Amino acid sequence: MAAEIPDEFIELLEALSEERIDEAGRARLVSMVREDASLRAVLREHFAVSRALASLERDDPGFAERTAAHVMKTAEEGEFAFAGKVTRRIARHRFAKGLAAAAVLTLAALPLAWKMLHPAKDVATLVRMDEAGIVLSRTPVKAGEKLTETSGLIRLDFHNGAVVAVEAPAKLTTVSGMEIALESGRLNAWCPESAHGFKVRTKSAELTDLGTSFGISASPDGRSEFVVLDGLVEVQKGSEKIRLEQGKALTSNAQDTLQSVAFDPSGFKNTWPLASGILSTTGSVIPASPDVPEKVALSEDSEHVLVIPERRGIPFTSPLEAEIIGPGSLPGTFDGSAKTMEPQAGRRLRSILLRYDPVGTSPEDYFIRLEGEVTFDRPVLAISCLRESLEKSDGVFSTASWTATHRGIELKQIDNDPDSVTLSEDRRTVKIIFYAGASTDEIRVFLED
Repeated sequence: MAAEIPDEFIELLEALSEERIDEAGRARLVSMVREDASLRAVLREHFAVSRALASLERDDPGFAERTAAHVMKTAEEGEFAFAGKVTRRIARHRFAKGLAAAAVLTLAALPLAWKMLHPAKDVATLVRMDEAGIVLSRTPVKAGEKLTETSGLIRLDFHNGAVVAVEAPAKLTTVSGMEIALESGRLNAWCPESAHGFKVRTKSAELTDLGTSFGISASPDGRSEFVVLDGLVEVQKGSEKIRLEQGKALTSNAQDTLQSVAFDPSGFKNTWPLASGILSTTGSVIPASPDVPEKVALSEDSEHVLVIPERRGIPFTSPLEAEIIGPGSLPGTFDGSAKTMEPQAGRRLRSILLRYDPVGTSPEDYFIRLEGEVTFDRPVLAISCLRESLEKSDGVFSTASWTATHRGIELKQIDNDPDSVTLSEDRRTVKIIFYAGASTDEIRVFLED
């Protein structure tokens, strides 16, 4: 027979369920749970159902039946069994009939009891921004937290390194530090090695990341589409599993098997830059269109300087040459000579190109002035601006090879002012002014990953 449960404990829980407990009573209840291992054990045994009851929004036709069966069972336990005492008191105070129903209502009103025993952990940081990419707030997100977004973009930075950009309207739940349940909306995720195995569940299928960048769109009716921009994922629906490589896409719905569809990442034009660390761009500077890395690296545009993400997570084990290594301008603060940054054990780097590469070939005497800015989610470590330093880092950071007559910026021009690059005081915003024509003008920005 189970051990006697103190009347005080039962009365405090009853007060909690009826929302009439005061602060002193709440403190006493918490104290009793913390100090008495037997009470914790009883709670774990009899209130396992409360976690599910706290999540009644989920669609599960058998849930109510299983819950009722559990409560009926606990109501039939011995004279001193915890659930029996609770339900008898509730029946005496509130109901003459319907003991099981009363117990269900009481348990559903006690999610705090579960939380006291199993407090949710922070698993990510929610970053909110305005339309200009300025960060408005950073708030912790706990396991099991539901998010409903009606407009705009948000970003979830998981403690394991995964980055998830979400475009509203969207509904999702951060199930854990390694899993998201996407009810509806669009997201793009990047997962480093530390987050491989990260999962995203939709109503009709589940994606497991095997490295490193993917996009998912989900509609309320259960239809989902999965695209892989870099690396490899596994998509599962029931017993059906398909490994999906970069440049491939699948769709799923509630009825049919997984179906291959044409790879079209254009729908992720807003989330992909944000997941890549690009908070905002202005003027002639715009993010490249999402695609597999090799195609992004070869993007051309006759009217814009494209922001092109390159490799991430590169160990900083070799010297790095760059003309800009701090706030200031080139020309101006910096004279154009290359500075060497020595490697630092344990640090990892990533790079992003800012490149003007016109479509086709322009006449030699054709020039266009391009001015704009890009703001990143972290401080810039250094910027390579001239051909020699760019070529030295190509082998480690570039994702494709190409042939260009000219590279880098030009500090001496006959008919125009020199090109210029400026790094802001907070080291997060890069401003460029390019006088470009037939040649390729570009810089490589290094950030700590």
